[in-house]
Amino acid sequence: MAHEESLPRPMLAFVSLNVEKPSTIVLLHGGLSCHLEYADVIPLLSEYHLLLPDLPQHSKSFHIPLVSLENVADHVADLISANAHGGKAHIVGLSFGGFAAQVTAIRHPSLVTSLFVTGAEPFQGFRLRASQYPSLIYGFAWSLLGLPDALYWRYAAWMGLRRHDDLLIEMRKNCQLGMLRDEFSTIARYRLEDVSKIETRTLMVAGGRQDDVGASKLAGQVLENRVIRGQRLDDGSRSVVIRDALHAWDLQFPELFARGVLAWVEERPLPEGYEPN
Repeated sequence: MAHEESLPRPMLAFVSLNVEKPSTIVLLHGGLSCHLEYADVIPLLSEYHLLLPDLPQHSKSFHIPLVSLENVADHVADLISANAHGGKAHIVGLSFGGFAAQVTAIRHPSLVTSLFVTGAEPFQGFRLRASQYPSLIYGFAWSLLGLPDALYWRYAAWMGLRRHDDLLIEMRKNCQLGMLRDEFSTIARYRLEDVSKIETRTLMVAGGRQDDVGASKLAGQVLENRVIRGQRLDDGSRSVVIRDALHAWDLQFPELFARGVLAWVEERPLPEGYEPN
């Protein structure tokens, strides 16, 4: 009996900006979030064509199931192939988006020019154990997102976050136990040895206040010493730390975030504030 042809993957919902610019940067958001996360970063990247998707099970891509990081990476690859100039792009990813960016580079190296990932170090220790309890993660997330607006914005200001009213609406919609269960189960399967498979020039960033700086350092060491097809890559890939940064520091220091992205994409020295890890 003939096998049925597999259906094509649905395209991620996305926004395309500055389409007249020659080079493309893809911005991948974190878990619970959506493309609106980069609202304050976008104006600072005006010399680049930008693609900002909503990842599976998030906001306008909520109808697309979150199956695995590999599947998310294939969705991102489809987006790049169909919409990026020259069929290639630099990828910026935060948290869940950073993991997706790494796996995209592993599975589709010819599509990815460089990687700038933050808060996306393979889980170690407590974080790896915590990923096995999505109900607790959901409870913690909703204890913040579910606050009355006045209390939430007081908390956000105390943490140093910029206003993100439209994003907050989407985050409250996206905060569902099933999505978090799917997200953390797939992230937990991404290990340190997977980092060694990345061929693309990669900057691994850690927010000093909330990310696992030690795990990010380990990932940076793997990047610095990786061997691909029998040859050690010496492309400047490494780990850095932003000492005062939160996990979602694109909402905290968007100017510093954008300056780092531009420096990395353009192969210039990183700005002050990006410290060796």
